[in-house]
Amino acid sequence: MTREEMSLRFEELDAGRALGDLDAAEAAEWASLAVRLGCGADEGMDRLSAEIEVAMIGELVTIPMSLKNRFKVLESYRAPSKVIPGPWLGWAAAACLLGLLLFDRVGEETQGSLSASSLRDALIRDATDSRTLRFSGAPGDFSKVRGEVVWSDERQEGYMTLADLPPNDPKLHDYQLWIVDPNRDEIPVDGGVFSIPPSGGSLVIPIDAKLQVSRPSAFVITREKPGGVVRSAQEVLVAIAKR
Repeated sequence: MTREEMSLRFEELDAGRALGDLDAAEAAEWASLAVRLGCGADEGMDRLSAEIEVAMIGELVTIPMSLKNRFKVLESYRAPSKVIPGPWLGWAAAACLLGLLLFDRVGEETQGSLSASSLRDALIRDATDSRTLRFSGAPGDFSKVRGEVVWSDERQEGYMTLADLPPNDPKLHDYQLWIVDPNRDEIPVDGGVFSIPPSGGSLVIPIDAKLQVSRPSAFVITREKPGGVVRSAQEVLVAIAKR
């Protein structure tokens, strides 16, 4: 490997170091090349990484102008008519990798900000195996409960739509979903604990299946102690949706 090739490799590894993305072998290679080339970590890359992290502490929607200016190096890196000195190659690699990291984070935050209703609609639209089961309220206090559950085995994703479910006091009780899967043992799978606010109304609640399920035959809601339980005695049955 020529010195120029070693320099390029070192700059690539140094960009990964700034991102905290080197495995043990790459870190050892970085240290070896640093000794052979007589150079060290590029503080500029560290500052750029720090600014990216600061920019991501918040709404993660707007990239600061200072970072936009630094990302302009990518334009010169892509331009075939310009020759970039060796050190700038590392900056370009770091900016590119950190930029991708930033926009991945923005995508995750955007996904997280979508309403449960929007995510349910997307599941119905995009999951070819999604199916819908309707809830029936248990006799007594929960007889008016209505709603449905949408579930996809392939995505292991689902949502409950519930209406007329009495609000609960989280200090006294929580609601908990149980998923009955004939392909597992007789113990239903915990589908998540949730509360109903005093405002009530129709709510869309994501299902949080703790284990993988396959073609569940029923979804059962019970009322449990605060925080839910590991295994329900089903003393207070709220609603059930079944095939």
